[in-house]
Amino acid sequence: MKGDWRYYFTDYFPSDWHCDRGVLTQLHLNVLDDITNRIAPILHDPFSKGPPKASKNQQSSLMMTIPLDTEAEGPLVLEPEPGWKLFHHMDTSIDIAWTDTKQPGRRVNVTSINVERGVSVSANTGAIDLALHTPYVKLPNDVYEFLAKFAKPERFDMGRDMESVDLVSCNSTSTFPNINLQLEGGAQQIIVKPSQYVLRISESLGGPFSGKCVLLAKRGGEAEIGYAALRGKTVWFDWANARTGFQT
Repeated sequence: MKGDWRYYFTDYFPSDWHCDRGVLTQLHLNVLDDITNRIAPILHDPFSKGPPKASKNQQSSLMMTIPLDTEAEGPLVLEPEPGWKLFHHMDTSIDIAWTDTKQPGRRVNVTSINVERGVSVSANTGAIDLALHTPYVKLPNDVYEFLAKFAKPERFDMGRDMESVDLVSCNSTSTFPNINLQLEGGAQQIIVKPSQYVLRISESLGGPFSGKCVLLAKRGGEAEIGYAALRGKTVWFDWANARTGFQT
């Protein structure tokens, strides 16, 4: 296969039109589908004179680490043959929360979202897709309002029909609560810390957000797991076993 498969989760805000890395592809789940479809296991018969044939049953797995530093490259590991077990048991020191999904990353069984700081506020949810093309974690209204009491976001209007940006105090993030995403079964949860859902913009970028902190949580109708919830963690997309795994 040919192509550059590096990816970046950048802190270019709020648009990447000026990015000097060339054309950026948003990391929708169908991009990962396309990658795995290109690496179907090859069936090679040593006694056959013809070329090797690709398996019709295209099962593969993929491991992606989303760096906490958005200017760092993130490794992406492919496992074209499930029997290789390249990463399923790669590091026993890492706890993985697995949840069954017909397609990895889609309809993840998150039963509730909880924010706790002294008291807690929670909301029941349902099956949620991973939204790796956006940093934002969309929260139910009550949960967002509770978070906002600590974060005290200040709206920055971008104008020109562009989405506004919420800025928070970089010196106050230690007082912000965690966001807990409870997986089905109650035994496992994804904990999203302030260091994940608050992004400090690099001063080297310049512009109006240089050195400022942006809140990557938004009020939404339906909950959505943007990549901010997974910064600093590894995610496993396992087509072979119809499941999705999260580093806890």
